[in-house]
Amino acid sequence: MTTPVKNPLQIPALTDAEEISCDVLVVGGGTAGTMAALTAAEHGADVLLLEKAHVRHSGALAMGMDGVNNAVIPGRAEPDDYVAEITRANDGIVDQSTVRQTATRGFGMVQRLESYGVKFEKDEHGDYAVRQVHRSGSYVLPMPEGKDVKKVLYRQLRRREMRERIRIENRVMPVRVLTSPQDGRAVGAVGFHTRTGAFVVVRAGAVILATGACGRLGLPASGYLYGTYENPTNAGDGYAMAYHAGAELTGIECFQINPLIKDYNGPACAYVANPFGGYQVNRHGERFVDSDYWSGQMMAEFAAEVASDRGPVYLKLSHLPEESISSLESILHSTERPTRGTFHSGRGHDYRTHDIEMHISEIGLCGGHSASGVRVDDHARTTVPRLYAAGDLACVPHNYMIGAFVFGDLAGADASQYTPYEGELPTDQLRAAHELIYRPLRNPDGPPQPQVEYKLRRFVNDYVAPPKSGARLSLALE
Repeated sequence: MTTPVKNPLQIPALTDAEEISCDVLVVGGGTAGTMAALTAAEHGADVLLLEKAHVRHSGALAMGMDGVNNAVIPGRAEPDDYVAEITRANDGIVDQSTVRQTATRGFGMVQRLESYGVKFEKDEHGDYAVRQVHRSGSYVLPMPEGKDVKKVLYRQLRRREMRERIRIENRVMPVRVLTSPQDGRAVGAVGFHTRTGAFVVVRAGAVILATGACGRLGLPASGYLYGTYENPTNAGDGYAMAYHAGAELTGIECFQINPLIKDYNGPACAYVANPFGGYQVNRHGERFVDSDYWSGQMMAEFAAEVASDRGPVYLKLSHLPEESISSLESILHSTERPTRGTFHSGRGHDYRTHDIEMHISEIGLCGGHSASGVRVDDHARTTVPRLYAAGDLACVPHNYMIGAFVFGDLAGADASQYTPYEGELPTDQLRAAHELIYRPLRNPDGPPQPQVEYKLRRFVNDYVAPPKSGARLSLALE
């Protein structure tokens, strides 16, 4: 894409920026971003897809997915029931119109993914083998070859008819959305090439942010900056870009906190194990979770049990028959985090003989697995004209993978109506972004980035993470 700068440590001139023009700019090549790009192109738009890594293996979906958490399959669940469940899980603080989009469009998305080559588990009658994990409704749909989901999507992006409409630029990281001084609408973005250091400016008719969760907010118990529950490359870029563009964020007080395997930065996947007969117990072997899987109350019960004299807590699997354990191993050790099996074997543990000790993750922000994200309407539009958000960045509570695809599709369809901005790009915004990007090179003797990040995230743990109090939050704002 770009002409490398002569010296990677040399600051390129603002006037040396490479400018790219497109109808629709998609930032992030993960779940929602890929679908947004495909849909916008199918609607006739010229699309630019920017990815700071490589689209082939980027985002939270990079290692695949073992199943769908919220598949509303006709005959097995009803959209009204799903909307009611999500509303209860979020204590009524939810925009039901957005949740309903996932409830009513999710089945069509499952079928679309099947047409691409994604495989979903079916029973002996050829029906979708959805399983019940929640107190009502069966929404969990396993994916027997879920590790290949991203490969399947990438093949779709590389189809000849899509290549004619979708330009992919890997290793380009946007840092700011550009907005029109006249009416505030999104008109592009500005960033840099992560390998060459080149300054990149994009002129667009609409911008779709699909950058994932803010996984590097709190500090894990291990102290390792990248040992997060979320994909650590999902560092909150989109939250910052949306905020500085003037978009409203919502539900930020609703952190994402998850049960995970102790000393391992990965989920215990109780929702996968529960349909096989696994469940959580305290050290006395007593079951203690009385609320539903996706409610905040569940995490409160879990945290209280861990902190009590009834802890540690475990995911109990050792009572299961060999067939069930083998099936679980094939799912949990091959998809999302294949190092899980290595972690257990390194400790001499086996699901047949040892239950899995669980703990609590650091806090993060995530619209798709919690309720903290950029405010969107039922077409993924933010409060800034022509700026969209989809996937874990958008506040559509418990939207998960299917919801990310749905809202990527909605964003791509709506954004495809726009053509590139024809006015002069705002010089003051370009200058500010240029200063932000190359500030570290202007201060070579400043503190190293890992040290700064560690301090900030320790600060989050000390003053922002639960249990919350007015005194701690006030100190955080000082």
